[in-house]
Amino acid sequence: MAFETLGTRSLVTIILGPFILFCAWRGGYIFFALVSSLVILGMNEFYDLAIQKISRPQRHLGIAAGIATCALMFLNRLDQVWLLFTVTFLIVLVFELFRNEIGPILNVATTFMGLLYVGFLLSFLVLIRELPLSMTPDSVLAGQVVMMVFLCIWLCDTSAYLLGSRIGKHKLFERVSPNKTIEGTTAGFIFAVLTAYVCQLTFLNELSVIDALFIGGICGCVGQVSDLLESLFKRDARVKDSSNLIPGHGGILDRFDSAILVAPVVYMYLRYVVV
Repeated sequence: MAFETLGTRSLVTIILGPFILFCAWRGGYIFFALVSSLVILGMNEFYDLAIQKISRPQRHLGIAAGIATCALMFLNRLDQVWLLFTVTFLIVLVFELFRNEIGPILNVATTFMGLLYVGFLLSFLVLIRELPLSMTPDSVLAGQVVMMVFLCIWLCDTSAYLLGSRIGKHKLFERVSPNKTIEGTTAGFIFAVLTAYVCQLTFLNELSVIDALFIGGICGCVGQVSDLLESLFKRDARVKDSSNLIPGHGGILDRFDSAILVAPVVYMYLRYVVV
């Protein structure tokens, strides 16, 4: 990576990183607004990728359903999401009948794929933040867990890139991401777990060490699988980045790709193991 690009990337991280952590810590409407913005921009980028495959997704309807999904998560109405998806799917089918666009099967599939892959999965960040992880009314434990998740993902990505570039010799998944190495992936996993441990020692004392390490492991393992999945989609669309929205980082999907699969897995761990 060129020095100028690395400098731009670092500057953006220094500015956006604390802002994202602050939103996670505060929770409420602030974090809901942040995640909703990520959903809107991320779904828009996904639909741009789909267009590269000669698809014509119903962009506005899909994004509207994504915002509604995020709102239901914020209201802790996960049981109503299935109803939203059913209604959305029926509307998408009927609209496609009258659009007179080529590839109606592909159009319907990519419209709903954008909703599920980006809108639904990223919205689990909101659901995690709204989990009652403590009996104390003013507890910010859930917000601290979200902060830890972001920190684990960021340290995993950074260490995997830096150490992979230095010592990486064995390709991990060359067909999907030619630059990723087994050494870098291993380093990313280790640093994600170590980050979780440090978080538990410093500001997450209410969470047990075992739970913190498990969540760190989820970020280090599932997060890198999620990163590969987004690389697969970009490779299929023959683009380097999902967009150039964030200087030095690419698009929303490039920056938050790991969180897409991590969020629901961490939620399930917290919901069925910790709570």
